[in-house]
Formats: sequence, structure tokens, C-alpha cells
Amino acid sequence: MKNIFIGVLVLSIIVLLIIPIIIISQVKQKVTYEGNLSEHPLQHIYDPNDFDLDVNEMKLTTDDGVKVWVSEVLTPNPKGIIIYLTGIRQPSVTYFYGHSKWMKDKGYASILLEVRGHGNSGGNDICLGYKEVLDVKAVVDYIKGQKKYDNIPIIVQGVSMGGAVAINSFGSLKDIDGLIAMSAYSSFEDVVYDTMIGYNIPAFICQIERSITNFYLTLVFGEKFKDMRPINQIENIDDRSAFLIACTSDSEVQAENMQRLLKKASSKCEWWLRDSREHFIIKDCDFINMEQDKEYCDKILKFISTVTKDKVKN
Repeated sequence: MKNIFIGVLVLSIIVLLIIPIIIISQVKQKVTYEGNLSEHPLQHIYDPNDFDLDVNEMKLTTDDGVKVWVSEVLTPNPKGIIIYLTGIRQPSVTYFYGHSKWMKDKGYASILLEVRGHGNSGGNDICLGYKEVLDVKAVVDYIKGQKKYDNIPIIVQGVSMGGAVAINSFGSLKDIDGLIAMSAYSSFEDVVYDTMIGYNIPAFICQIERSITNFYLTLVFGEKFKDMRPINQIENIDDRSAFLIACTSDSEVQAENMQRLLKKASSKCEWWLRDSREHFIIKDCDFINMEQDKEYCDKILKFISTVTKDKVKN
């Protein structure tokens, strides 16, 4: 009987150690956006001509030598510029051309950034928000070097993992004036914890797994990046404008993630908890016709307009 107990205990420990290795190994795999996959259907690659947009497509080189693809949506005399970021597997960042079209009509320029490990960008791995800040920095450096963008606000907007990257970038890069983070996780280990809790696994086991996942992430991405987590970086926003958005019944990144972040953020941080099941926030996940979601558009435009006015005052 004692041997059986020891065997079960050893097996349980092995399983706990293996789970994060399997999960992280899977989600780190590069995304190429080939076809409409049933599991991740938002794989289409849109052309800016579909939206009658004038763009400048290019590759920027990050501080660690990765070449990332960007599409700069050109706007005459822009009031501000938005950097768009997307999720781990979907949608492709080209779905944000719908946002770019809408924002151009409002007088704003934008840049779609395909972070490392995705599509046309270099890098063989997705880094879950740890190293993608270097990709955003390359875009910010480009913007700061363009006379046409002098003295206008830079706003970073991302969804899902892109929301996490947006928070990490906002906390790390003081040249960014505004943040919109949609369905952002507080940390990747929190996603693992919340998922296990959702399967009614005892909380103490989930907590152990969260700690193991955190340790393994540090091994994978290095000690240098261990604090590059939204729950840490949200504390660095100072008095800059931030807007967090989540949905009540999101099963992928639960709304508790936003609550964790708000506890660490400054009192100036705005938030919106939408009564919806949509992980990607937008009604019916319709990125292409996002302007039809009036509630969403009104809140986004109000926030961006406030950031723009604050920049003018300063």
C-alpha cells in the first residue's frame, strides 16, 4: 500500500512538472496564417486595398536583431498614431485594417505590427509577451524618427496576448502616451491557473502549477525578462492614460485578469467590463466591420481623444 502511495505521488509530481512544458512548447510555435483552421478560424490575410488604404509595408529590426513586419497606414496631418497588436494564434494582425480605416476617417494614423513568431516577421518562437516589447520598441523608435509624427500621441492597442504585450510595452517605454489593453492576461501563469480552476482542480494544486509555470517561463525566456509580465509592468504607467477592457464570460482569458491588473494600476486607469462572451471584445468578432459596434467605437474614440487632448496640453 505504501509503495502504491509513493508511486502515485511520484507520478503526480511528474505530471505537474510536465504540464507547463507541454503547454508552453505548444503555444510558442510560430504562426504562419495558412488557410482557415477550424480551431483558429481568423487566419485570413487581408490586403490594405480591401479597405482603400494607402500603406507603407516594411521590416524593422529590433534591438536583438529580429526583423518584424509592419504596415504603416498613412494619414495626412494625423492627430495621433495607434500601434495595433493581436493574439497568440489569431486573428492575423491584418484584421486590424478595419480599425485603421475607421481611425483614418477620424484623423489618426496607425501601424499594424506583426510581432516575432507570426506571419511575415522573423523569429521562430512566440514569446508570450516577454520579448515582444522589443518589437514594439522598434516601431516606437521608427515613429520618433519621423518628422510627420512630431508632437502627436503614440497609443498602443492590443487584444489577448497583444493586450499583454501592450501593457508590457507601456510599462517599459515612456514614449508611449496611451494604452488600450483588451482581454489581456495578468500573467501567462495566471491563465494556466484560471484554466485549471475552471476544470475544478483543487486550488492548492493549481497554485503549485502556477509557481512551476512561472519558474519554467523564467528558464525559457531568461532572468532578464522575468519581470516582463503585465502584473508587474502595469505598476509603471505613472500618470499616463490607460484603458483596460474585458468581457464577463470570456472563457479564454477570464475577467479576473483585469481585476488583478486594476489592483496594481494607478487610480487613473480606466476600465470597461463588457457583458459578453467575446474574447476579442468586438461584437460578433467582426473586426472587418468593427464600426458597426457603436458602443465599442464610442468608448475607444472617447479614450483616444482624451489622450490626444492631454498631449496637446503638455
